[in-house]
Amino acid sequence: MTSRPPSAVHYLTVARTARYATTGADPADAARLWVVFHGYGQRASDFIAPFESVVPADTRIVAPEGLSRFYTEAPRVDRGHLERVGATWLTRDDREHELRDTIGMLHAVVAREAGAIIAARGVPPTVGVLGFSQGVAMSQRWVAVAEQTPSLDGRGVIAQHVLWAGGLAHDVSDEAMRAAWAHTEVHLVWGNRDAFATSEAMNAQLVRVQTLARRVTQHTFDGGHRLERARLAECLAALPSRQ
Repeated sequence: MTSRPPSAVHYLTVARTARYATTGADPADAARLWVVFHGYGQRASDFIAPFESVVPADTRIVAPEGLSRFYTEAPRVDRGHLERVGATWLTRDDREHELRDTIGMLHAVVAREAGAIIAARGVPPTVGVLGFSQGVAMSQRWVAVAEQTPSLDGRGVIAQHVLWAGGLAHDVSDEAMRAAWAHTEVHLVWGNRDAFATSEAMNAQLVRVQTLARRVTQHTFDGGHRLERARLAECLAALPSRQ
């Protein structure tokens, strides 16, 4: 009797639809472009809401959404868990393929948005990046390879990178971040009552970031694990404007 071959896992690259949200200036009026990364279990449309009331008049915000969505609550008999859907950037399972797909999606989103501004204004926008919570690590992974998006000033230069209440990526080398942050202002932001990003952890992170970037500033506010509007407004306004 012929033995059956063992089970195997296979891979197939397919096209899929990504989703992202925008707010702020139309491309023709946007001298500044912020690419913002949501936290675990958030959706782009929800995450971008706090930006709407504080975005400067010459600034466009683009919030890509992680490709993996899930119900954020455990199954319930009354099916109430079906009401809330969130997204995540990566898990530890099949990480290499997920990261490749996500980076490709981010390049496509930013190229489209920056390209629209260039087409309308004739010059590329000044670009800032903000990552919140889980989005800090994902924003770092993308910034490390942002030069592969030609619409970003032709060189992928990020003027400012805000790391808001999240841990650094463990799969990006120090050498890659030193190169990526060579001309970037890095800002660390966290709340003094954040149960996830404690002051102790964030101060330790500050010490490490200071070894990777030339210009590093820390900011705190009175609150927990959230985007605080006053501090957010300051971050958005601090990005240099290219008129």
